[in-house]
Amino acid sequence: MRIRFVAGEIFTGMWRNIAMVISVIIVTAVSLTFVGLGILSQHQISAMKDNLVRESQITVYMCSKHSTAVTCSGAPATEAQQAEVVGALDGPALSEYVDSYTKRSQEQALEIYQRQFAGEGFAQDFTAADMPISYHITLKDPSRSDAVVEYFSGREGVDEVKDLLSAYQPLIDALNQSTLLTVGLAGVMMVAAWLLIGTTIRMSAANRRREVAIMRLVGASNVFIRLPFLLEGAVAALIGSTIASALLWLTTKYVITDWLKPVIGGELVRVGPTDALVIAPFLILIGVGLAVVSSIVSLHRYLKV
Repeated sequence: MRIRFVAGEIFTGMWRNIAMVISVIIVTAVSLTFVGLGILSQHQISAMKDNLVRESQITVYMCSKHSTAVTCSGAPATEAQQAEVVGALDGPALSEYVDSYTKRSQEQALEIYQRQFAGEGFAQDFTAADMPISYHITLKDPSRSDAVVEYFSGREGVDEVKDLLSAYQPLIDALNQSTLLTVGLAGVMMVAAWLLIGTTIRMSAANRRREVAIMRLVGASNVFIRLPFLLEGAVAALIGSTIASALLWLTTKYVITDWLKPVIGGELVRVGPTDALVIAPFLILIGVGLAVVSSIVSLHRYLKV
């Protein structure tokens, strides 16, 4: 009987303030969506950095028959030039910088190229002879990559030296800045949600002063009187946080996995629908917790029982 009464009070209170309840749902959904995007962005940045550090920080591309660098002379790198690079990597001059390295053959380079551009007609026009041999170097200290880049740059037979961490640093910086912006917007929206929930609860309590007074007279406990008001905010926040979780899943599924990942490659994109599902319970917990705390504060200040 009490459960039915509490449920009826929740429905009545939400219906009387339906416009405010809808506002709470929308603001909660938007704010928690930003929170989720911030979490996913940081996960993406961390995974990207770990991937670059783990796989290779510097790549030395040897000359191929299509190279136009002055160090190539329009011809592929000779075996002697390749041996010179290997000797430098194994030698004492770079021993304090180089942790390990791997050689990528022309056949391996072609396989990766065709996998990255699968479905594109031009990818099938290339053969292994068109691909460059490359050496992928992992450093002991990624911050000291400049010395290795300078050592190999300009050598005969070397077409290009790429420092992947430096190459992707502008993207990482942009992601960091976007994360800060997202977190800032999420904070503003969470404050708005806090105020809206508090206002909704106060309006609901004001509309039911008479019922509250009657419950006091018949000896209802403070918990029983406050419970419907607390649950009103919690239900609205639960709906909003569920919508936020759904929006994150849709974003990761259709925008990131289905559209962005094929464009820039799966090696860089590290977030997906599974990550959205993992953080969904935390978003729901944050939303409901925010609503409950806001309701308790509002009732403590407004509903003196």
